[in-house]
Amino acid sequence: MISLLEARALIWDKTPSLSPHTEPLAEAYGRILREDVHTTDDLPAFDRAAMDGYAINCDDGSARFRIVGEIQPGSTPEFKIGVGECARIFTGARLPKGASQVLMQEDAKVEDNFVTPVQRTCTTYIRYKGEDARSGDLLLTAGTMLGQGELALLAAIGITEPMVSPQIRVAHLVTGNELIAPEQTPLLGQIRDSNSTLVAAFVRQNNGSLVKQERLPDDFNLLLNKARSCDGDYDLLLVSGGASVGDYDFGNRLLSALGYGIHFQKVDLRPGKPLIFATRGSKTAFVLPGNPVSHFVTLHVEVRLALEKLTGAKASWPMLKVRLMEGFYHRSSKRDNFLPAQLIAKNGEVTVRALRWKSSGDVTGLAGANALLHMTGETESPKAGDIIPTLLLGAL
Repeated sequence: MISLLEARALIWDKTPSLSPHTEPLAEAYGRILREDVHTTDDLPAFDRAAMDGYAINCDDGSARFRIVGEIQPGSTPEFKIGVGECARIFTGARLPKGASQVLMQEDAKVEDNFVTPVQRTCTTYIRYKGEDARSGDLLLTAGTMLGQGELALLAAIGITEPMVSPQIRVAHLVTGNELIAPEQTPLLGQIRDSNSTLVAAFVRQNNGSLVKQERLPDDFNLLLNKARSCDGDYDLLLVSGGASVGDYDFGNRLLSALGYGIHFQKVDLRPGKPLIFATRGSKTAFVLPGNPVSHFVTLHVEVRLALEKLTGAKASWPMLKVRLMEGFYHRSSKRDNFLPAQLIAKNGEVTVRALRWKSSGDVTGLAGANALLHMTGETESPKAGDIIPTLLLGAL
């Protein structure tokens, strides 16, 4: 059994990074940028008005200014502003020659074809060429996830097909004689399969593509045949159940038969101790413990790291120190304990509360979970107001 720190180091070291390709901006949301991006132009590309008003020379002390033209955004002024002259200008429009200030229309009185300043300040109300970025500046680094702002920036500098990670193809096989589909009514001894839905949501949250998902009985030959049938279609194989050492836990045997090299089988983690991690060429595989809370924890503290490495992303571990909203009973353990929790932002403060669950099979404790409390060492029964390390899983 290895520590979580050792397990994450192995995952990062052994998981391959998939080859990048170009993708249109419309398809690149959530992808990982795989190259540094520099701008080839100054931003802005020219001096432009930051306000609607009148373009004047800031050193011109005339009492009033004759309007000699109008400049709309997108046009190029062909005239020059002289002494006692100005031009009507609109936000974003290019400044004419001879102008070095925009007199806001709120500070101007217009009569006939003349403008009289109501007041004048030193503020120019100009966005100067290159004030945002100079040609050659590094704007985005490889490993950045492309969200709304990043895509807008790429569009602004004319990069319409960035080099990005491929969408990770995930195959998921769920094992267990007792499992039935969620829409079915369980007979005595049967339970509805929640792990398929959990994994599908996790893959979607991490911008992966679920290319295969199938529920299977505890039959090794059937499991092996199903895994082989989709071998060329996935980058990441997830198997739910079979990570332990019982008579029907086939995870180790399955991955060995598929030609995978197994890197570890147990992690000093609660919940989620039985976890098998293996790789083969460009493919990565995990066999997850069957209980849903164990599933939830291992997906977020270990499998997500493999997804990051596959896509060329930067390894993330968004751990916060957060005040506990209310105390709860916790049995101390020398293992790394990760407990489902809910971060709550209210009245300008972020607090966290532990979600109640009785065992790793208790799916009721996952409702509302957007964080994991990290309990280590001999910590026992924390109290309200205690500061607890908390792993952020998504938006508050």
